[in-house]
Amino acid sequence: MKKNLILFYPSFERGGVEKILENLIKNNKKFNISLISSQNAKKKIDLDKINFIEVTEKIKIPFIHKRYLSAINAMVILYKYLKKNKKDYLIHSMQSNVAAIIVSMLKGNKIVIRNSENPIYSFFYAESKFFSFISLLLKYFFYNFADGIITNSNGSKKSLEKFIFNKNKIKAIYNPYLDKINKKKNKKTKYLISIGRLRKQKDHETLLNAFYIFSKKNKEYKLIILGHGNLKIKLKKLARDLKINNRVIFKGWVKNTLTYLKLSKIFVLSSVYEGLGNVLIDSINYNTPCISTDCHSGPREILLNGKGGYLVKVKSPELLAEKINFCVNNYSKALKKNLIAKRTLNRFLITTQSKKYFDYLTKHN
Repeated sequence: MKKNLILFYPSFERGGVEKILENLIKNNKKFNISLISSQNAKKKIDLDKINFIEVTEKIKIPFIHKRYLSAINAMVILYKYLKKNKKDYLIHSMQSNVAAIIVSMLKGNKIVIRNSENPIYSFFYAESKFFSFISLLLKYFFYNFADGIITNSNGSKKSLEKFIFNKNKIKAIYNPYLDKINKKKNKKTKYLISIGRLRKQKDHETLLNAFYIFSKKNKEYKLIILGHGNLKIKLKKLARDLKINNRVIFKGWVKNTLTYLKLSKIFVLSSVYEGLGNVLIDSINYNTPCISTDCHSGPREILLNGKGGYLVKVKSPELLAEKINFCVNNYSKALKKNLIAKRTLNRFLITTQSKKYFDYLTKHN
C-alpha cells in the first residue's frame, strides 16, 4: 500500500528546481503525492499523477515580497489540509522550508526538507543583507527540527553541517536531472555561452569584464547570455561602456537552452556560489567544455576538482579571461577534460537519483 506524501513548493517558477520536482513526480512509484504549489505548476506537472492543491493569495500584506507572501499562504493551506485530512502524511519541502517545518511541528507530521544552496555564502552575496540575515537565523534554528535534510552536493552538505546539530540527518543526493547520456556530436561555432538568471549570485559583471579582456585578441568570438533578471539594464550598460555590446548577445529567458548550448564552443559559469549547477551537467553532456568559478560546492564536484573542466577564482576577470583564452587555443585538451567529466554523468540520471530520493523519504515515513 502506497504511503502519503505532500510536496511543498509554494512558488512554481522557471528553473532547475522545478525540473527536479517534475522528474520526481514522473518517477514516483512509492507514494500518493499531494502537491501544494502555485498555479504555474499546472502547466508543467502531470495532474493525473497527483492531488494538486493550489496556493492562492488569501492573505495579502503590503510591502511584503511576493515569494514570502506565497510561503505564508502555502503555510496556511498546508495547516488546513493536514487538519482536514487525518491521514499520516510525510511532508517534503523543496522551497520555503521554515514555513513547512513550523506546520509540521504544530501538527506532529514528519518532514524532510531539500536545501539546494550554501546558506552561508548565499548570505554573504545576498542582494538584501537584512532579509538574508533573518533568513539565515531562521534556518539555523528551524532546520534542526527537520527529520531529514536532502542536499544536492557534498559541498552543500558540509556547509549545512556547520549549524545542524544532528549531522546524520543530512543526506547528499545529486539531482535527478538527466534523461540520458548524449552520444551525438554537434558542430561548434565561435560562441561562448552563459546560462543563468541576471542576478548578483551569477556575477555576469565578472563575465563581461573577462570577455572584454579576452576579446582584445579574439574579436571573432561572441558571448551569448541566456537568462533574465533585475540586472539586465545594468549589464547591458556595462557591455556598452566596455564597447563589446556588438559581440554580447542578451537573449533573455529561453525555453530551449540546448539549441544554443549545442552550437557553443565553451560554457562559462561565473557565479559567486552554487548549490550544484545543472547547466554544467547539460554543457558536459553536449560536449561543450566548461570553465567555472570555484564557487563553493557543486561545480567543483561536477568538474571533478578540475580534471573534467577548468576552475578559476571567484570574481577574478583577468584569471577567467586567461582561462578562456587557454581553452580556445588548446581546444583538444578542453574536449579531453570534458570527456572525463562525461564518463561520470550517470551520477545525475533521473531514474537512479529519483530512486535514491524516494528511498530516503521512505525511511522517514
